Amino acid sequence: MSLNESIKIFRCKTVDVEPLNDQIFRVRFRIADGSKLEFKGGQYIVLHMPDGKRVPLSIASAPQESFVELHIRLVEGHTLAQEMIDLFNSTSSFEIEGPCGGCFLKDNNRDIIIIAGGTGFSPMKSLIECALASQTKRQIKLYLGAQIFSDLYQHELIEQWEIDYDNFSYVPVISGNDPEWQGEKGFPHIPAVQQNRNNLSNTDFYISGSEPMVMAVYQELIDENVDRSQIYSDILNIKRENGELK
Repeated sequence: MSLNESIKIFRCKTVDVEPLNDQIFRVRFRIADGSKLEFKGGQYIVLHMPDGKRVPLSIASAPQESFVELHIRLVEGHTLAQEMIDLFNSTSSFEIEGPCGGCFLKDNNRDIIIIAGGTGFSPMKSLIECALASQTKRQIKLYLGAQIFSDLYQHELIEQWEIDYDNFSYVPVISGNDPEWQGEKGFPHIPAVQQNRNNLSNTDFYISGSEPMVMAVYQELIDENVDRSQIYSDILNIKRENGELK
């Protein structure tokens, strides 16, 4: 059965809406009839808005949770994000369809490098939690980019993973002007390649963020002779399906 054949429509109700920082909200919901959304870490759902818009949203929670979690960034002038928060805060139920997407953990023995930016961390959080719950022995490295340190909105959670799991490591990378920051600076794919150059051929790469960011990372990996079959992103999958990418 293909992934598309498993997509269903669900009526849902909000559990809670909480700020994670001054821009990003965590939304948690459940299926209204008590059933469970079966998905793989890294997939997404499509929210049906009352006006007919269909909005893809990454799933941030692991499949074993009793709720589904989303991360939504409110940006000035981005009215759709506010409309979604208003919908989730309302007492009415809403519809989603899913699960969608093929950027989930592949079953092999290669190490894992995740390169994410901003709320691109959301689906990678789900993917990482799935990998850690499986007790995999594969090395998992997260390179997470942000403009300033406060944009790393679940920094403490990720640091706790690094304490709890010997095979997980975390490299935050700041690209903006943050005078207090003493760690890696620039774009996250640069240290990801530099620090792992001797193992690139034995590594799977998962990329999540804006389309320009994903394409820049993809090209960098191709230039480093990483096989295309070892680079995963929903944006890349869409481009491949549309014939825009090999």
